[in-house]
Amino acid sequence: MSNIDQQQDEILALSSIFSETFSEIKNNQEDEGITGDLYQVVITPTIPTNEGDEKLLITIDESYDYNIYFSFQFPPNYPESEPPLIYLKSTWMEKSDTPLLYNHLIDLWQPNELVIFQMISWIQENCVTTLNQYYKDKQGSSSYHNKQSIRVKQRNEQQQKEQQNKDTTTQPLSIKVPTIYTGPAVTEKKSKFQAHLAIVKSEQEVEAVLNQLLSHKKIYDATHNMYAYRIKSSTTGELNEYGNDDGEAAASDKMLFTLIKTECEEILVVVSRWFGGILLGGNRFHHIVNVTNEIIQFYKSNTLDLNCSLEFNK
Repeated sequence: MSNIDQQQDEILALSSIFSETFSEIKNNQEDEGITGDLYQVVITPTIPTNEGDEKLLITIDESYDYNIYFSFQFPPNYPESEPPLIYLKSTWMEKSDTPLLYNHLIDLWQPNELVIFQMISWIQENCVTTLNQYYKDKQGSSSYHNKQSIRVKQRNEQQQKEQQNKDTTTQPLSIKVPTIYTGPAVTEKKSKFQAHLAIVKSEQEVEAVLNQLLSHKKIYDATHNMYAYRIKSSTTGELNEYGNDDGEAAASDKMLFTLIKTECEEILVVVSRWFGGILLGGNRFHHIVNVTNEIIQFYKSNTLDLNCSLEFNK
């Protein structure tokens, strides 16, 4: 059987086995000599218990998207004499984490053997424990995972304090969804970026805004809905900061930095990206930061009503 026939058979099998998380992304990387399609499987990793000797040294916020986005391509001589080309990203991974995982995955490949299913299974079962053991051997987390740990801890402490201060004798009040302002979209090579901003004063309002946006099919179908916010605790007055990449690794850090630089408080910014099938490289971060900064400037200049739509408030 030819390489192409084996590749096609593998894709058919994977699309059947992982029918809910498998997708095909048209690729246009002729400048790198890669013209085949790019495929993706979304994997939910197994997370060991955070107890005793198994204490996690990496920070994974399970209340948000912690899936691993595993993409792959077939070079012409796969599986006969070339391994597949693989890519990994997740909201909780540091850049230096991926080469370690790549090495483990490529070691699974043997000439003339189809390996994608085996790679997916390894990622699901072993990637978290492998990274954790790596940091354990180094005797400490990286600065990135330490920073993420602090953020998650602050957020959890804030939620606990607010829960403790609720009046348990009365029915909880429904949260009114803050007004959502949607800025102009920017498009490059069929990928579209669009920012949304809301003035929020609590975690509950943040959640209400996110739920409102995701209730619209257009936003729900976006490839990524990354966000960042800064709000003051209603009990301590401390400023809490949080960001979520939604699969676009490191994007929320850049958004949060923009909020800090512009001295924004009680602000949530969400950036939706619809992937157009052509990889943009670092340009994607340029657009993410630009639409974030633009809608912040509308807020600062009191021109949100003039420059933004209210289409996602219904």
